[in-house]
Order: sequence, then C-alpha cells, then structure tokens
Amino acid sequence: MRAQIHKSLLLTGILSVVISFLVAGILYYQGIQARALHEIEHLTEIAADGLTGDAVRDIAFLETVRSKSEREMHITWFGSDGTLLYASHPETDGGADEPEIRDAIADGTGHSVRKNPNGEPMSYSAQKAADGSILRIAVPRSAPAGILTPLLPEILLFLGVFAVGCFAASQKETDYVLRPLRQLEGLISDIMEGAPERPIPGGYKELQPLVNKVREQKKEIQNYMEDLEEERNTVRTVIDTISDGILLLNDQQEVIDYNRTAKRIFHSSDDIRYRKVAVLYRDEDWLRAIGLAFEKEPSERNEYTMTLNGRPYRTSMARIELADETTGLLIVLHDLTASYAAEKMRREFSANVSHELKTPLTSISGFAEMIANGMYQNEADVKLFGSRIFEESQRMMSLIETIMHLSKIEENQTTITWKPVDMGKAARYAADLIEPQAAAKHVTIHVDAEPLYVYGNSSLLSELVMNCVDNAVKYNREGGTVTVSVRPEGEDKVRLAVSDTGIGIPKEKQGRVFERFYRADESRNKSTGGSGLGLAICKHIVNQHRGTIEISSVEGEGTTIQAILPRMSDNDLEREVAAASTAQIEAAKAESAQLDPAPEAAPEEAVRPQKGKKNGSKDKKDKKDKDKKDKDKDKKDKKAQKDEKGKKK
Repeated sequence: MRAQIHKSLLLTGILSVVISFLVAGILYYQGIQARALHEIEHLTEIAADGLTGDAVRDIAFLETVRSKSEREMHITWFGSDGTLLYASHPETDGGADEPEIRDAIADGTGHSVRKNPNGEPMSYSAQKAADGSILRIAVPRSAPAGILTPLLPEILLFLGVFAVGCFAASQKETDYVLRPLRQLEGLISDIMEGAPERPIPGGYKELQPLVNKVREQKKEIQNYMEDLEEERNTVRTVIDTISDGILLLNDQQEVIDYNRTAKRIFHSSDDIRYRKVAVLYRDEDWLRAIGLAFEKEPSERNEYTMTLNGRPYRTSMARIELADETTGLLIVLHDLTASYAAEKMRREFSANVSHELKTPLTSISGFAEMIANGMYQNEADVKLFGSRIFEESQRMMSLIETIMHLSKIEENQTTITWKPVDMGKAARYAADLIEPQAAAKHVTIHVDAEPLYVYGNSSLLSELVMNCVDNAVKYNREGGTVTVSVRPEGEDKVRLAVSDTGIGIPKEKQGRVFERFYRADESRNKSTGGSGLGLAICKHIVNQHRGTIEISSVEGEGTTIQAILPRMSDNDLEREVAAASTAQIEAAKAESAQLDPAPEAAPEEAVRPQKGKKNGSKDKKDKKDKDKKDKDKDKKDKKAQKDEKGKKK
C-alpha cells in the first residue's frame, strides 16, 4: 500500500508538470501561428491596396513582394470575374472556389487554414482590391516540433529537477498519510475483541466511516442483497420496455424468461414461462433454426429473416451458458415491418429521382452533342447552347440539394434544437423575406398572427412558413394577395393558415400535392423553377412536430394550406423558460467546477444516502429495542460527520 501511495503521489506530481508544459507549449504554438496569420492578413491587405489595375505592373509588384519575403510565400491573383491573373505556384494553389476566396468576394476579406493539394498545411488570407479583384497570399504553417526544439534542453533540465523534488515530497507525504492508518489498526482490533470504544487516533473524524463499517458488516450484507433485488427489478423493467422481443430457452427448449414484446409477438396473454417453444409457434423453419442454433458454438451468432404471425422479423440466436451451467439459447426478434416500408419508400424515391434528373441530363446531353458535332452556325449559337447547359446543370444542382435536405428531415439527421418557438414571429419573418419577391409580382402579403408558441425547432418551423408563403406568391396572380394567419385552434393547438388568390389546384390533384416530385401543373412549375419537393418538406416538418397539414383549393380562385401544431400553454412556457435558465446556471457552475464534490467526501456521500434508505426500511421491520437504540446512535454519528464535513467544505 505504501508503495502504491508513494507511486501515485510521485506520478501525479510528474504528470502535472508534464501536462502543464504540454499546455504551455500548445498555447505558445497557437500564439505564434495566430501572430503569423495576423501578419499574413496585414500583408495581404497592404498588397491589395498596392494594386493599380495595370496587370503588368501589378504582377511585377507581386513578384517583388514574394521575392523579398523572408519565408516561402504563395501569391494568387484573381480577376473580379474569377479568372486567374497571376499564380506563383499554380500547381499547388487552389482555384477561385476555395472558402477564403468566397468569403473575400462576399465580405471583402477571407481567411482559412487547410492543406494544399500536396498535403502541406497552409494559412490562406484573401483580400478584395479596389477594382474588385481578389488577392490571396498563403504561407506554410510551421510544425510544432520546429518551434519548440530550441527550448528542449531547458525543458528537460526543469523536468529532471522537478522529478527529484517530487520524489522527496511524495516520500514525506506518504508517511503523513499512512500514520493514522497504522494507529487505526489497534483500534479496529479492540472493536473486534469487544473492548470499550475509545477515540479515533489523532482525532481524524474522516476515519469514522471505517470504524462504523466494522460494526455494520451484517447490515451491509443485508443492504447488498436488497440492492441486488432492486437491480434485478430495474433490469426487468428495462427488458420489458425494449421494442425487440426477447426469449431465453433452456436445453429442453423451454422458455425460462421473456419480455412483454415477445408475448405480444406470439399473441399470448398468459404466462409462457416453462412452456415449449414449439407451443408458441408451430413452424418447421422456426423450430429447425432453433435446433441448429443449439448445436453451434457459443461465439457464433445465427441470424435469420423469417415471418412470424404475418410480420417479418430478423431473428438473432446465440447459445449461452446459464447460471446452473446448462446450455441455453438467447433469441432476439427485431420487427422489420418499418424497415421494409422504408426500403419500399427508398426504392420509390430512387425511381422518382432518376425520372426528375433525366430531363435536365437529356437537355445537357443534347446541347453538348450539338456543340461537339459542330451543329452551330456562329459563336452566338455556341453561347446559347452553353447557357442552356449551365441553366439545366444549375436546375439539377438545386434539385439535388433539395432532395438531400428532404432526406435529412425524413431520417432525423438534422441537428435539432428544441425550444419554444413564436409562430407569430416566424410568420412575420417569412413574410418580410418573401416581400421583395411578392413586390415584383405586385402581390400583397397580409399577416394576421398572434404570439402563440410551439415546442419545436425554430429553423424547421421557419422553413415550413417560408415554403408555404413562397408557394402562395409563386402561383398567385399578378396583383393578387396572400394572407398568413396564426390563430389558436381549440385549447392546445395552433393553426397556421396561408391563403392566396392564385391559380388554384384541381380537386382531383389535391390529394397528391404532398407527395415528393408531384406537380399539379408541370408547365407552371417549370417556369417558376419548382422541384415538387416544397410541400413534401412541409409535411415532414409538420410530422416531426406531431402536427397535421391539409390543403383546400378552388381552381381559378386560390389555395389555402393549414398546419395544425401542438401549442404550449402559459404554464408549459414558464416551465421551459425556468428549465432553460436552470440549465444555464448549472452549466456555468459545472464549467467553473462548483458542482464537483470534495474528493474526500464523494465516496462517503455516494454511499450513505443509500445506506440510510436501507437502514430506514430495516428499522420498520426490526422490533427489538436494543437494535433501535443502536440505529439511532449510528444516525447521530453520521449526522455529526456530515456536519463536520460541511464545515470543512
């Protein structure tokens, strides 16, 4: 024990200083890299200001900047239209589609740290010049080893000195820690021999739990058995709530344990324990698979797909050893009904995608073939064909992005943050964004929204309103109106309604508008750029928020889309706000280590509440006065110890 304590203290001290040096080295390296990046940004800004617009002079100027630099420098200059005007290292410098170039075009400046095509880490800085051109300067990032190598002798010397100091300090601290434990040995011997109680050596009240532990061995055993029973009940609860069916068979192929899902699968309302598995389901394939699984090695897992009572299941079987050292078989039944339905939906989705992509691809292929075969009369024809190819490719890209977004929503892969969302605010926000588009068609948007809250994702709900309002504007008449309303529906619902005075939808087509890629009017969708996915996205957003969506339309008069969503009551909203505030406070405390318990008190506090609970239940069962007095005395001792620890904390 002494050697372990000494070793732990010594390793703790050495690891602390090593970690401190590593953290300091990392911070030092990051500081140097940040300063180097700042210098490159400053140099890029100065060089961009020095561009005059004369290509020859500017290229000479950039060559001078690069040649006089003390470190390797990659300079790239793009015109305002994205064409490459100058590149010092064209084989490694990226094109105009890099992130720092896009940021510079949008914001005037852009920065990024990434690897070039050769795999070298580089720091990039881009700056927009006065003439709209983009200047980018990149420098290699220094490796951490190269920066810290000059300081290595001093670091090693300090580590050696500190290791010697840690060794001496850990020796002394070990003796100090073990002194009361040596003195405690005699006290424990006296207690075991029935001698009168005497004070703890040295007055270390922290050792009182060890003394109490000796007196409470019998109580601890009983508490341990009660804990096992509680754990068994917990495991049973967990197994019963699992959605997969679970069966455990003995070597006689009798059911010795199961969960509720298994009973539901086999349509049994009675206890099926110790019934033959053949009685549950009389199917030759099912029984043959069980027989083969008993003959396999325990490490082999057997999986089958079979139909039980009309539903498809993936059946996993594994031979195990039971508590009585006999052979058993664990069977897990996973319902594949939903998976098969999803697979069917994916196949339909793939077919729809192929159909939708075929049209633009056919156009691209046709125009490209005409250019390749020289089927044009002049340069204007080539430009026309090229523009058509570009338009169709952009349409195809937009369609693919929309499909990917819909797939994420369907598969719940979007990162969702749930919180109270003001639907009235979301409606006004969507109307403000669509207003320019509506003004171009002389369409007026009216918003009649109350501040009603829905518990959901702000981005998805805003997209729901946006898609509905966007469709109402796109398919409206010149000079028409769009009305967006958010009103309560009953006691616990919100009704979002978007109405327009547009072209309307034929009644026979209204039932399919929420299907993917369905278009009520192909010609109008093509002219407006519609993909047929907008309302499908709306439907999945509403489904995720446990709501319903419906459409009503009169051809030639207009359309109304209504979404009914669960509404938060005032009490729900107050609780959510209070919970969010509490979570922020606890996160702040955890970050500042205020919630961490003292190392000495943590083990005792983790055990004592559970013991208190067990002793309390024992008090009710025990009717002897002597035992009651002993328990009362133990409780007083524990309370005094906790009070003393509270003062120390």
